[in-house]
Amino acid sequence: MRTPLLKTLLPHLTALVVFAVVAMVFCKPALQGMVLRQDDNIQWKAMYEDQRKYRDSTGRLPLWTNGMFSGMPGYQIAIASDNPIDVLNVYHLLTLGFPKPVHFFFLACVCFYFLALMLGVNPYLGMVSALSYAYATYHPVIIGAGHDTKMVALAYLPALVGAVHLIFDRKYLAGTALAALATALLIGANHPQISYYALLILASMAVAQIVRQVRARDFRHLLASLSLALGAGLLGVACNAVVIATTYEYSKASIRGGSVLADDKSPNDKSGLTKDYALSYSLFRTEPLVMMFPRLYGGSTGQLEVPEEKSKAIEALQQMPPELGQQLQGYLQFYWGGISQGTAGPPYAGAIVCFLALLALTALPGPHRGWMIGVSALAVLMSWGHYFEGFNVLLLEHLPFYNKFRAPSMILVIPTFAFGMAAMLALQRLLFEGMDAATATKALRRGLVATGVVVAGALVLLIASDFTSETDRGLLEQVRQIPDATQREAILTPVNAFLSGLKKDRQDLFLGDILRTLFFVAAAAGAIWLLLRRTFGRATAMAVVGLLMMIDILSIDSRYLNADNYQEEDVYAGTFQPAPHNLAIMQDTGYYRVLDLSRGVSAAFNGNAITSLFHRSVGGYHAAKLSIYQDLIEKQLYRYPDCKPVIDMLNTKYIIFNDPATNQTRYELNPEAAGACWVVDRVRTVREPARVMTALDSLAVRDEAVIETELPAPVSRSAGDSVWLVRNDHDDILYRAQSAAGSFAVFSEVYYDKGWKAYIDGKEAPILKTNYVLRGLFIPAGSHDVRFSFRPDAYYKSNTASVAASAAIWLLLGLAAYAYVRQRLKGQGGEAKA
Repeated sequence: MRTPLLKTLLPHLTALVVFAVVAMVFCKPALQGMVLRQDDNIQWKAMYEDQRKYRDSTGRLPLWTNGMFSGMPGYQIAIASDNPIDVLNVYHLLTLGFPKPVHFFFLACVCFYFLALMLGVNPYLGMVSALSYAYATYHPVIIGAGHDTKMVALAYLPALVGAVHLIFDRKYLAGTALAALATALLIGANHPQISYYALLILASMAVAQIVRQVRARDFRHLLASLSLALGAGLLGVACNAVVIATTYEYSKASIRGGSVLADDKSPNDKSGLTKDYALSYSLFRTEPLVMMFPRLYGGSTGQLEVPEEKSKAIEALQQMPPELGQQLQGYLQFYWGGISQGTAGPPYAGAIVCFLALLALTALPGPHRGWMIGVSALAVLMSWGHYFEGFNVLLLEHLPFYNKFRAPSMILVIPTFAFGMAAMLALQRLLFEGMDAATATKALRRGLVATGVVVAGALVLLIASDFTSETDRGLLEQVRQIPDATQREAILTPVNAFLSGLKKDRQDLFLGDILRTLFFVAAAAGAIWLLLRRTFGRATAMAVVGLLMMIDILSIDSRYLNADNYQEEDVYAGTFQPAPHNLAIMQDTGYYRVLDLSRGVSAAFNGNAITSLFHRSVGGYHAAKLSIYQDLIEKQLYRYPDCKPVIDMLNTKYIIFNDPATNQTRYELNPEAAGACWVVDRVRTVREPARVMTALDSLAVRDEAVIETELPAPVSRSAGDSVWLVRNDHDDILYRAQSAAGSFAVFSEVYYDKGWKAYIDGKEAPILKTNYVLRGLFIPAGSHDVRFSFRPDAYYKSNTASVAASAAIWLLLGLAAYAYVRQRLKGQGGEAKA
C-alpha cells in the first residue's frame, strides 16, 4: 500500500514552518526594517570598502587592497568566484531568502534536522532538537558580535556529520554526494578554525568506525567507508580550491605563519602564532561548566547581568561621590572568568540538553557514545589554553596546523554540538525505541546521579570561589599605589565597598543559575518519569520537554541578542558617513596614507578599520595581518611618536588625533611624508632582520635604504634621477623612472612575494625587500616604464580545480537523486503488486 505523499512530507513541512516562525519571532526587529548592529561586521565592511569602490567602478574585484595596513592581499577580505556552477550557491536555496539574522537560525535548524533524519530519529523529535542546537547561546552571542562566517560554518556542521554517518551506514552513493556538498559548504563559509574543529569531530567518528568494523572483521566496509568519506572530503576541499590555496599561501607570510624576529627559544613562534597569542581567550578549568550553568562566571563582560535595583555593586556606586562613581563604572563587569580580554556571553548549551547528554553518555550505550565522549573531553582540555599550558603547548607544537589558530575557548562549539546530538539520541531511545520501563527508569536514575555530581561540583566551586577577577585585583593595586595615605584611604573604602558588592552580585548569579538549572532538569526528568509511568504519552512528553528546552535556552539568548542589538536603518547608515576631519582630508585627491590615532595608538592597529572607509590607512583591523607588518607595528609604530622614519616611509601624509585641549578629533599634515616612491643616495645591506628593524630607528628615509640582499650593481643618485607614480590600479601599478647611471628606487608599497612581480620596460626585475616592509628596485640607466603586477598563482591556477570539483559534486547529487527516486518507485510498485 502506497504512503500518501502529503503524509510523508507533513513532518518535514511542519519542521520548516516551525523553524521559520521561531526564527522570525526571535529576530522580529529584522522584519520591521531594523538593522542588526554587529561591530565585527561593521569592521569588515570598512575593510572591504577599498575593494568595493574599485569593483563598482570597474566591475572587477581586485585581489590587492590599498585600504588597510599600507596594503595587503584583498582576497583575505573578499574574493570573487569565477565558478559558474559553484555548489556554494546552495546556500541561497537552504536559507530561502530570509533576512539577516533570521537565515542563520533557519539554516542551523535545517542542517541539524537533516542530521536527525540521517540518524533515524523521529522527525518531530528532530525538529525539537534542531531548535535547541540552533539557539544554543553561543550562536546568538557570535551573531550579535558579527561573526557571520563562524555562524554559517557552525550551521553546516551537523549536516556534514549526518552525511558522513550515511557513508558509515552503507548508504554509499547518497552519503558521498551529500558529504562532498556539506564539506564544500562548510569550508566555503570561510572560517578555517571551525572547519578544523569539524575535522576533529570527523576524525573521532572515523576512529570509532575503525574500532567497530575491526571488531566485526568487516574490513571491506571499513575500507570502502573511509575511502569514500576521504574522497568526499577532498571533493569539498577542491570545490574551495581558490579560497584554500590563497589562504594557505598567505598564511605562511601572515602572523599565523610566525615571525622571523621570533626568539630561538620559542621555535613555534617562527612557524605559527606566539604561544601567548594562540592561547589568549582561555577558560578557567572549571569554566566549561557554563555550558550547563550560564552565568556561573558572571555571563558577559559588557552586559548588565543583575537588574540595577538588585545590584549591590550599583548600590555602592550610587552611595559614593559622583566623580569617583563615574570613574568606577568601567569596572562594573560581572564576568570574572579566565578570559582576561572579556567575553560577549557564555557558550550555554542548555540545562536540559546537558542533563539529557549526561544521560546518554553515562547510561545509554550506543554507537556514537564513545567518540562523543572522547572529542568532548579533548575539547574541554583544549579550551583551558594557558591554564593547562603543558598539554596545550604540546598540541601547538605537534598537532598539525593547530598553531595557526587562537581563542581556545571557541572549541566548546564541539561539546555544544555533541551534547545536542547526544540529548536527541537519549530522547529517541526513551521515547521511540521501545525500552522497557524498568531499564529506562534505571537509565534515568543514572543520568540524574551524573547530573547531581556535576551540580555538587558547582556547589563546591561556589563555596571555594572568591569571585574576584584580574580586573578587580588591578583596580585595588592601582589604589594601593596612591602615594598620599589620606587620599588612598579615602578612595580605598568606597572601592572595597564596590568590589564587595560586585562579589555579592556574582555570587547571587552563581547560586541563582544552579537553582535555575535544577528546576529545568527536575521538570524535564519529571516529564520523562511520567512517560515511563504511562501518565504522559510520547507526544505529550516530547512536547513538554521540548517546550522546557526552548524556554530555558531562549530566556538566556534574549539577554545577548534582543531589540537593543538593532538600529534604525538610517542610524546604522550613519556609521559609514565621514566626519568633518575625514571630509577635509578627502579634499586632497593625491596618493597618500592616513594614520588615525584618535582612539589611541594600540587601537589604530587592532580595532580601527573604520578609517579605511574614507582613506588609505596605515592601520586597520584584521586577524591575520602580514607578519612583517605586525613586526613593524610592534617594534616601531607602537612607539609613536618615536618612529618618525617609519611614519614617513609609509607615505603618511595626515595624522588624525584627539586634541586633549578641546576633546575634539583633529588632523595634522606630515610634510615629511616620503611620497609614493623615491630614489635614494645609498643602499645598505643588513642580512639580519632584527638589525634591519633597528636600523629603521634612525633611517634617513629619502637618502638611504636598507635591504637584506646584495645589489646586482653599485648605485648612486644623480641630479636628474627620479621616479614617480603614474597610476595605482590595485593589482597593477605603473611608475616612470629616470636614471643617469643606475639608481635604487624605494616604493612605498608593502613587500609580498606571493604574487607581486616587477617589470622594467616589460622585462621582469627582482623586487628587493626594502626597509623591512617595502619594495625596492634597481633602476638601470635611462628612462623606463616600471610596472608592478599582482598575479598570485594560488588564485589563478586553482579555479580549474574548483569548477571540476563542483561539476563532480553536482553529478554525484544527480546520481544519488536518481537512485533514490528509482528505489522509491520500485518499492511502491512492489507493494502494489503484493
